[in-house]
Amino acid sequence: MSDVAFAEWFVDEIMPEMHPIPRRELMRVECLRNTKSARAYLKHFGFEVTSDQGQVMSLFWLLGPNLFEIEPFKAIFEDRETPAETRVNALWDADDAAWHRAEVNCDDRYWHPRLVSGNVLGLKAYSDMTKEELDAPIDEDETDPWSQFHDND
Repeated sequence: MSDVAFAEWFVDEIMPEMHPIPRRELMRVECLRNTKSARAYLKHFGFEVTSDQGQVMSLFWLLGPNLFEIEPFKAIFEDRETPAETRVNALWDADDAAWHRAEVNCDDRYWHPRLVSGNVLGLKAYSDMTKEELDAPIDEDETDPWSQFHDND
């Protein structure tokens, strides 16, 4: 499934039931942009199956898109020896203290990896780019999500 198709599926099918408040408050376009951009983290950490990605994306919407930086979630994300489905279950089974820690440390910049210097994806942050780099096409192989979506709300 393409990133755009995943974002549309998640935002239109999952968010109204699982995450109605951010879906309503941010509107469809912003939810699509956030979901599409943050999906790169899921692939980076080895979550390749769409249903697994949907489960982890739900956790991002609940606890924050930088969830992979906060223990015990960090250890689960980084454990490539354990199957993805098992890791998804472990993420959901974290204790209340871990969930609270994640909520308190939520950093919404992570919805868009290029907003974060030293991001785990190895993408150069906008703040680290020269004017010439910012003036040039940054991700030529990726269609710009800002122009792809039309708000139906």
